[in-house]
Amino acid sequence: MYAQTKKQVNKKVSKASTNNYTGTYYKGNYVWAGAMNLAWNDCSEQIIKEKIQINSNDKSAINLVNKLNHPAFTTKDLDAKSYYVKSGFGQATVQQINKETKAKFQQKTFADLTDVLGDSDMIAYSYFFKKTQYVSSLSSTETTFKGVKVAGFGTEAKDDKRNIKIIEYINKNKFIVSIALKDTSDQLILAKGYDMSNPEIVVNIIRKKINDYHESMEYKDYFEAPKLDLEYHRDYVELVNKTLLNKGFENYQIKKMYQNIKFGLDETGAKVEDEAIMDAIPVSFDPNDQTIPKLLQFDKPFWVIMKRTSSKNPYFILGINNNELMKKLK
Repeated sequence: MYAQTKKQVNKKVSKASTNNYTGTYYKGNYVWAGAMNLAWNDCSEQIIKEKIQINSNDKSAINLVNKLNHPAFTTKDLDAKSYYVKSGFGQATVQQINKETKAKFQQKTFADLTDVLGDSDMIAYSYFFKKTQYVSSLSSTETTFKGVKVAGFGTEAKDDKRNIKIIEYINKNKFIVSIALKDTSDQLILAKGYDMSNPEIVVNIIRKKINDYHESMEYKDYFEAPKLDLEYHRDYVELVNKTLLNKGFENYQIKKMYQNIKFGLDETGAKVEDEAIMDAIPVSFDPNDQTIPKLLQFDKPFWVIMKRTSSKNPYFILGINNNELMKKLK
């Protein structure tokens, strides 16, 4: 196996892309959530004591490591009550993770860890939970996405429109809105008509415009979006079975690295649940016309972004390209 030297690794890191979201596609839809960044960072800081490097010449693995080592997201982008992160050695750490997450998050739906570790085996874990509610519930309705009838929600009643703030409106095919939440320390943003191949583009637009004056919906404007339901398991196959290069950990191999993500969006609010696990063990080898009604209907590909109001960086991104996460209606 080709072994990268530290000089070669650092050279590659310096050229890493500025777009460091590590999302992937599930049923044609882009999914990213920040738990793996938290677990990776904690392992780097608390155990390895430097940025993690791997012994590999696989370009996809090296690119993923570079992105994880320069994360688009850290604990600074979260409130303390919403996350848990722990890294350590052996079975005692596994038991501590199970006990502490259960005590802190009664809403947790993911099962306890069943990892069986030796005293020298390493584990890094993080868990994130966020449930938000709109200022007032919107109306459950039928809508369409790419011509298919699906379950949705929208501004059927007059009072519903108080929930919707328009961040940017170019036309009915390109706009960004936020839905007002009871807890104003979080934000829920939907964006339609923007480049669906790269979340960094729409995130940068939101960063520039989120603190500007947000236009309210007029009586003639209309908002409608599909309900979403995601349950996703991702294995980081690029890094499984890769050994580390860091001094003192050269005989450690990543044996397990995965993430579980759940997300729901409906007429009452949104919920994100996200956990990430990494095990490594020692082994024997090395704007718009105001006179025209605004149609805010998410019937084509769109982004869902969630972030803390005080942070520029999202903690959840979902790119909807098809109706696989929607309830189809007859």
